[in-house]
Amino acid sequence: MKIAFMGTPALAVPCLETLARDHEIIVAVTQPDKIGGRGHELLASPVKLRALQLEIPVLQPERARNEEFIAQLREFSPEAIAVVAYGQILPREVLEMAPRGCVNLHFSLLPRWRGAAPVQYAIWHGDQTTGVTTQWMAEKLDAGDIIQQREVEIQDGETSGELLERLTTIGAEVLRDTFGLLENGTAPRSPQDENGVTFCPQIKKEMAEINWSKTALEIVNLVRAMNPWPTAQTDFRGAPLKIWRAQVEAGNGEAGTVLEVGKEGVLVAAGAGAGVVRVLEVQASGKPRMNAGDWARGARLAAGDLMR
Repeated sequence: MKIAFMGTPALAVPCLETLARDHEIIVAVTQPDKIGGRGHELLASPVKLRALQLEIPVLQPERARNEEFIAQLREFSPEAIAVVAYGQILPREVLEMAPRGCVNLHFSLLPRWRGAAPVQYAIWHGDQTTGVTTQWMAEKLDAGDIIQQREVEIQDGETSGELLERLTTIGAEVLRDTFGLLENGTAPRSPQDENGVTFCPQIKKEMAEINWSKTALEIVNLVRAMNPWPTAQTDFRGAPLKIWRAQVEAGNGEAGTVLEVGKEGVLVAAGAGAGVVRVLEVQASGKPRMNAGDWARGARLAAGDLMR
């Protein structure tokens, strides 16, 4: 089957590779190169780099609604379109272009967590399970009929980066199976239950600020969800301190107060009667990530100090 693949970040690359083994990827559509890195150079997306290695033509429209781009894509005559974290809203002309349909891989069990950051929100909100969904794309955000789903248990202490890595592999397998169904003409359409819809807007840096009056579990879930980006952050002695890893322990104290400093980390009280947080790994401004106990000794942290 001739497929147009639309995706941008590294998590979309395994899907591109998997589909390319069974089908003909006639074109890859990805976001334009962006300035980044220490040298402020133009950086190509991971999908573009891999597509070029696979000798797949690449299109990089500034806007997917651009008429010139739509005309270019139509010239490739795709039988189906696969979309994985592309990064733009697609117009009706693209959604209806391929006779076998336009299919999206989403990293949640829809209708829960429609939007840009489903993995982060699942961990942040304490979900015990999540998964991947393939859906027929619709103009409304992540509202298309479901084709396939696979449920995944969220492991204790798992960060969003670790979970997304697992889901990327699983998602590529489910997307492969889904396109097998498309090719056979047997892909189902299961409408989503609108009563179960939740949304997950794009993560912003200010969302990663720790509020120590929250429960210990809420704080640790935030730490896990914001790892690797933008990383949970608190204020210590007037400077930002990133917290990369933490765990919940029993105890209590005044919110934000350091209760104990040791090799195993730093105990910080959460909201009254809501447990304590053992901070395990931190990063001070301009410093590398390190064990919280080592950092505490160097910073001369002591019981009674405050994090805000």
